[in-house]
Amino acid sequence: MLQELSIKNFAIIDDLQISFSEGLTILSGETGAGKSIILQAVNLLLGSRTGAAMIRSGAEAAELEALFFISPVSRTATVMTSHGYDPAEGLLIRRIISATDRHRIYVNGRLATIQVLAAITESLASISGQHAHQGLLKEDQHLLILDQFEGLLSLRNEVHAGYHAIQPLIQNLHHLQTAALRQAERIDLLSFQKKEISEARIQPGEDLELDKDRHRLKHAGMLYQAVQDSIDNLYVGSGAVSERLSTIRKTMDKAAQVDPGLTSFSTALADAVFRIEDIVEGLRTYLHTIETDEGRLETFSA
Repeated sequence: MLQELSIKNFAIIDDLQISFSEGLTILSGETGAGKSIILQAVNLLLGSRTGAAMIRSGAEAAELEALFFISPVSRTATVMTSHGYDPAEGLLIRRIISATDRHRIYVNGRLATIQVLAAITESLASISGQHAHQGLLKEDQHLLILDQFEGLLSLRNEVHAGYHAIQPLIQNLHHLQTAALRQAERIDLLSFQKKEISEARIQPGEDLELDKDRHRLKHAGMLYQAVQDSIDNLYVGSGAVSERLSTIRKTMDKAAQVDPGLTSFSTALADAVFRIEDIVEGLRTYLHTIETDEGRLETFSA
């Protein structure tokens, strides 16, 4: 039986205390007087959920409190005892609804959860509106009605708790399965990359050589022109160095016939001509090594 009800800063109610006596109690008043708000407050004290929107304008929190007399042979008394409460003290429920959504519930002065409150008040009271009978037409409520009629709500709650306990495990299993799949895909990718690296037979310092090749390909035209110009100036073109050295050597040969002391210079000039010929031959060989493959240069840039 509900004995005392206290409502503070809830909806349009500032501060209200109601004492109930045995027998029938009737709340009457004009529309908008607050009758429905009182019933809503009782509903919240019985375990319904709410939000900060129900706090009275200008207040930081709403406080609801109700004192019930509990029969020692009632189901509510049994549930209270199983949760460590003494039914002989009565049932004092207090709810604080905070604007910061940090709501608190107290049962007989002890902080409690919404689940504990719902379990204790499950058979404590029944609130029905003028259209409550229409709920019988809702098929999704039929099973609940049957469970209530057969007294199976405790088993229903156990199934509910079991379902919500197993759901995180199922989600974790799916997460592990997804992680295992991604790990297998990652292993396949790394194995493929390892195989490619092994088949490439990369050698130490190969990156430096590749960089040199890229640099040569990039400047192939300039290298070709520079080497060709050098060959022309040294050996092929008119007035080439080798031709001028040969002329000088011939002149020196004649002079050496007069003065044998110049023979060593004539010999050195002959050696210089031969060395230039060797240089030219090396440059011609180098010309064949110059690549002008634009496609290969693009592979370096990719």
